[in-house]
Amino acid sequence: MAPFVSAQVAQSPAEANPVYLKLTDPAEDSPLRLSPSRFASLRSAEDQVQELTSLAAPRYRLEELLRPSAVAPYLLDIDRESPGSATSSLRRARVVFALHGELDTLSDERFLERLLGDSAVPGETGAEKTNQAEDAGQGGATRALTDAELGAAGIASRSAVGTDAEFSPKPPGDVDERGESHGESYRWVQAELFSRVRISGVVHSYWTRDGDSILWAVRTDERFSSQPDLKLSWERMERQAAGDLKVVERGDWAGGGAYLRISRWADDPKVLICEAELAWVEPRAWFGGSNLIASKLPPAIQSQVREIRRAALRRTE
Repeated sequence: MAPFVSAQVAQSPAEANPVYLKLTDPAEDSPLRLSPSRFASLRSAEDQVQELTSLAAPRYRLEELLRPSAVAPYLLDIDRESPGSATSSLRRARVVFALHGELDTLSDERFLERLLGDSAVPGETGAEKTNQAEDAGQGGATRALTDAELGAAGIASRSAVGTDAEFSPKPPGDVDERGESHGESYRWVQAELFSRVRISGVVHSYWTRDGDSILWAVRTDERFSSQPDLKLSWERMERQAAGDLKVVERGDWAGGGAYLRISRWADDPKVLICEAELAWVEPRAWFGGSNLIASKLPPAIQSQVREIRRAALRRTE
């Protein structure tokens, strides 16, 4: 697969996604800039076949990728050598895979929660969650932002713009008369990496849907840098003799971003093509410059791809 290639593509309704557009804007001077979706402008069966065949060669045949099995092959590229700067590295990964299921199934809110995790549920808004941190697994937490926190960053609150404007409460399965929908979320999140690093900050996610695709994009948001409890930051920890973890180093974090696009396969609407790309800045202080996170990605992504496929197949039975 030829990864990380920038290209201009025709914009469908699903691509009218401000977070995705910011992540893929060639004029954006950011290390987190991602390559646009390779399938965004491909509506004909011939174009889709040509693109996926090109991405798969020479590793797999097209028929292998489209096989209706949880263990069918998938395409993964990881850029392990991006230099970044003297104090950090830029990491990138891209994955493409097929699954068998209905687009409406993947638009189901509970299915998306399982697919994307609670902190990135499309349509989740500050008015629908409490302001207390919620458990997000070992070493992790997430909570919605208050109107005051949003306002301090220059972002209109839901109460100011109304429920049908900036914050849409509808899941992507609820579409308008044109078969389109969208939603947005701002959340503070905290995550722990291998009991060695704790990262925290605000993430901005946005999803859009049209009749042929769903596009979900998320990026860390630097507009909250003036609010100490919300700014992007990291802490490095070391385990002490007594067994507890102690913070030994802190710093500001440049963040990360990702998108996931799910498109109908024109030859068979019950086949879906999933395409995701992510990038993150990794300070060398985290793991001494080693590529620990990237080395853990292949088995984690394989497990996630298989689980998504199994869940989608179960919905078709």
